[in-house]
Amino acid sequence: MSEILINLNNLKHNVSQISTKIGSVRKIIAVLKDNAYGHGLVLMAKELANLGVRYACVRSIDEANDIKEFFDDILVLSHIPNGNENIDFTYAINDLSALEIIKENSKIHFAIDTLMHRNGILQKDFELACKIAKKRNLKLLGAYTHFRSADEIGSDYFAQKMVYEKSKKSLKAVACKFGYENLVFHSHNSAATNRAEKIDDDFIRVGISLYGYNEFCDTLNLKPILSLWANRVSKRVLKKGCCVGYGAKFCAKEDINIATYDLGYADGLFRYNGNGELFIENGKKLLGKMSMDSFSCEDSGEKICIFKDVTKWANFFNTINYEILVKLSPRIKRKIVTE
Repeated sequence: MSEILINLNNLKHNVSQISTKIGSVRKIIAVLKDNAYGHGLVLMAKELANLGVRYACVRSIDEANDIKEFFDDILVLSHIPNGNENIDFTYAINDLSALEIIKENSKIHFAIDTLMHRNGILQKDFELACKIAKKRNLKLLGAYTHFRSADEIGSDYFAQKMVYEKSKKSLKAVACKFGYENLVFHSHNSAATNRAEKIDDDFIRVGISLYGYNEFCDTLNLKPILSLWANRVSKRVLKKGCCVGYGAKFCAKEDINIATYDLGYADGLFRYNGNGELFIENGKKLLGKMSMDSFSCEDSGEKICIFKDVTKWANFFNTINYEILVKLSPRIKRKIVTE
């Protein structure tokens, strides 16, 4: 069967590079949402905990429950409050209305809207937010924002940083009036961490950098940790003039040895439609349209690597590395390797 291999040495390298820049591995909040960007939630949680990471953030309570044994605390980013929260976790407050619904005594972090205008509380509403939190005995432990343009050249990132710093100062002052002291703050995502000369927050939130990629620049010399492998289902000689796959998109100009391998778009790969040249790791081209459960290429042996770095595939499909990774099906077996 097809499989995903996670290179532990590369993961150690990435954690070390990030930790050295920010001063301590204990300042890392590992972003493990959406099956750890396709790398395997529980697998990655266990290995990161072994490397000293003590804090993670995830999308949902279900994800938090799956990895609760590995971390001191877990921030749930996208939970919609219902009053039945597990108070062992910490919850992002993405909207004022959430404060009226979330279970009393819950631990919370305010999401702060600092120009992205996706989620979060505006600076003008800090007093009201703290008032409601206090009334409902909520434990306000920290706050954070998300930089919308840290992976792009331009002044927008710096403008948003200024808004964040003002909001941070304001929230500290307002929170103290309601007895909320020693709040922790985090704002730097992977791109912001990579480009920052100085980080004043208590934590950083890194996802894609842990997995070996950066969308802006790579001052940390990161190494991709995931490789995707497929196994041969069948092989044959494709005779000159014969075509392979749906729609006969590839026809042989001469006799060639081809094989079918056990990965397709049902496994989360983008569907190659036979147009353009898409290559696997060894330089062989996909031949014809990708099927639901398989693809064809020149016979390359019993087991082949599709990619060790998703960048070329992302570029081919005009998307970002994140999307190629996160779509990889959970049904593909994942395992740790050290080479």
